[in-house]
Amino acid sequence: MSDLIFRRNLLALSRSDQSLGDRLLDAVPDPSLSIRNARSGAPVPVLARGGRESPLHSMMDPEREADRLEGAQPAGGFIVAFGLGAGYLLKRYLASDSTTGLLAVEYSAPMLRALLEEIDLSELFIDERFCLLLDPSPEELGERILSLYIPPLSGDLRSLPLRGRVDLDPEAFAGASGALKAILGSISDDYSVQAFFGKLWFKNAVRNLFAAERHSAPLPPVRRAAVSAAGPSLEDQIPALREAQAAGTFLIATDTSLPALCGRGLVPDAVVSIDCQHISYYHFLGGIPDGLPLVLDLASPSTLCRLGDSVRFFSSGHPFCAYVSARWRPFPALDTSGGNVTHAALSLAEALGAETTLLAGADFSYPEGKSYARGTYIYGYFGQSQSRLSPLEALFSGFLFRGSHGEGGRRRLGRSALLALPDQAAHGLPRAPRALRGALAHGDNPPRGKGRADQDPSRFAQARVQAAPRLRRGQRALPRR
Repeated sequence: MSDLIFRRNLLALSRSDQSLGDRLLDAVPDPSLSIRNARSGAPVPVLARGGRESPLHSMMDPEREADRLEGAQPAGGFIVAFGLGAGYLLKRYLASDSTTGLLAVEYSAPMLRALLEEIDLSELFIDERFCLLLDPSPEELGERILSLYIPPLSGDLRSLPLRGRVDLDPEAFAGASGALKAILGSISDDYSVQAFFGKLWFKNAVRNLFAAERHSAPLPPVRRAAVSAAGPSLEDQIPALREAQAAGTFLIATDTSLPALCGRGLVPDAVVSIDCQHISYYHFLGGIPDGLPLVLDLASPSTLCRLGDSVRFFSSGHPFCAYVSARWRPFPALDTSGGNVTHAALSLAEALGAETTLLAGADFSYPEGKSYARGTYIYGYFGQSQSRLSPLEALFSGFLFRGSHGEGGRRRLGRSALLALPDQAAHGLPRAPRALRGALAHGDNPPRGKGRADQDPSRFAQARVQAAPRLRRGQRALPRR
């Protein structure tokens, strides 16, 4: 053991992560780790487990082994390394400018301290592209990857398991590998959306700057709010929404649900729209009631700005919107990370200070094979598009089964994005103690002939409290009438 080597490693680590250095100082070195010299003379960490010794690198020539592995998987992009070892391969990757980042995942503070007392890895630790994560949960690993990895700048994202280390703690590293796969799917979906909508977001935001110069009074604070989504259950929940609004509840409509509400004589107190595509115009073909606040993302189509006489803009997560809000004039910020307008409407309710948020029409499924409440845009759109060869029923069926897939012997309706909405909505507002969470989750499609909204509300609420313990008192979904 060398105290000088450990202090040098600790000093290099503390430059980027002081808390990790403190954890290692408090740890007791693992006596099962020792250092042996390979035939080439290079030091190799060896762990004694179950009566046998397991080297983390080749006992012949770890340097040559690293060269061979680098040849099979050249440097470049962002690398998540499972296991640290003596860092032979990691140093080679960081020696290349094409490597944009390297996140090493390791478990067991005692083992890591024993390793850093014997092997000088300070050269690795002082590299600004290197980051070491100790004993992370899957959630912590996902958050760290999201904070470090930027697809357009970082390039490919790949994993690099140190086989000698991973085989000694397979369960821990299997969990890390699963978390990496999950976050890769999330990043892929998010990046594909950015690539598809990026130019449209930017163009709309620039065009809306002229309209954003007009002064608009802020919305009043509220204690109780209701959000209307456009699912089929909205048809039966409109009477309850009408009663809640008459009792002083502030009714926030999503753009899709607006024509369904207005068609039944219910005018909301505000309407939210976040879609940057011009198809959003279909939601407002019936007109917008005079004086109704229209809350738009700065990247919404400029056409919508000309439809209403009371437009309010907010800033979403788009970088240009954030830049404009910081450098030109501040816009209220709403959370649109859920990827759906219902999530943004809940964020608005939270921003207005609502202590209780009621939710209607958020089915997150297609109950009884129905996509939207009657009166929404899709009925008029398909009504105009139907023909003798493509009747209305065929259009609705094609819409329901687009991208459908089987699972467990059943046929799911809709896209994978629809199936992901409950989790996004339930956990998308982590900083909002008053925002609705657990009562949103309607993941699976209901059995045929019986929709989710037909279930007993008390049974549903009890099940969701068990599945999502963060559900707050006063947060509930409107029962179907």
